[in-house]
Amino acid sequence: MTRLRNAVLGGLAALAIGGVASSALAEESGSFQNRLNGATVGLPLGALPPPGLYTGLETAYLGMLGVGPNTRGNQGAPPLNFYLPAIAQAVPLLWVPGWNFLGATYAMSVVQAFYNNNNTGTVSAGSPFGTPANPVIAGNYTTANTLWNPIVLSWNLGSGWFVSLGFNFTAPDGTHTSTNGLFTPNPDYWTFEPTFAVAYLASSWNLAANFFYDINTKSQGKCCASSLLSPGVPPGGFGITSGNALYGDFHALYKLGKWSIGPVAYFEAQTTKDTGFGCPALCGNLSNVAVGGLVGYDFGPVDLQVWVTDSVARSNAIDGFDIWTRLGFRIWGPEAPKPLVAKN
Repeated sequence: MTRLRNAVLGGLAALAIGGVASSALAEESGSFQNRLNGATVGLPLGALPPPGLYTGLETAYLGMLGVGPNTRGNQGAPPLNFYLPAIAQAVPLLWVPGWNFLGATYAMSVVQAFYNNNNTGTVSAGSPFGTPANPVIAGNYTTANTLWNPIVLSWNLGSGWFVSLGFNFTAPDGTHTSTNGLFTPNPDYWTFEPTFAVAYLASSWNLAANFFYDINTKSQGKCCASSLLSPGVPPGGFGITSGNALYGDFHALYKLGKWSIGPVAYFEAQTTKDTGFGCPALCGNLSNVAVGGLVGYDFGPVDLQVWVTDSVARSNAIDGFDIWTRLGFRIWGPEAPKPLVAKN
């Protein structure tokens, strides 16, 4: 095993917890989904770290910019530019027990995220990293929905190549009503998510493509657009079922000593239509593409990554210039086996 693959699998790949962590981060306020697109860039999710218990912290400053009429739910509205900055954090727990199944390494995890949605706003103007849009909710630190990852299987194909298959589901157990009785962006529905990832970790390269396919259940009318449009909401809410969506996160990092640097990108594409009361007038298929760059440093027991992304093409989505940081480390690992005979 090369030094790079040792570093990645023993250190940087410990950050693979952030891959499942990303699913629990609050979706950017306004598009109201259970996945935060772009949150697994920098993570070779095709590979798993050595046996042990891992944790970390991922933080995102989301300087979201929305543009109408291509903002979801605002078709036909006047052209608008408004900023909805928010801060999200996620704490994952990944367990790699050392079990093998079908020739693959097995792991499971759970993630809890939190975010400050103090600038979930109206369509009035604001500025990034400055004056926010008029807030619907001000200063609420909110518990996000919990993501559960009961299974991920990773195969080592040799020559530096890895692939993985997994399954996540997100439960609607987060905060849905703020302290002043208004909505939070937490989805009030379940999301079921098969995953696929491929990674190449050799010759000083860390290349990865991580894919997720979200299948959503029916909304109960306790969040998002249903709350925003009150009192015109029918009894029991709109009951909208958000369409399925495909997500992809990508990076191409090159390792120089303890440093890693390279470009990153992500996309989101809705593959089925929203259904329910008010659709299609109040609904729309969303899509988004963003690009950026990442810098990482290996401190030994702890790995740090910092990256930025900016939306370059979107429709019916809210996104913009975002800043991300990630820390990852192992908190427990099995002891190395003791020799049967002591050396003289």
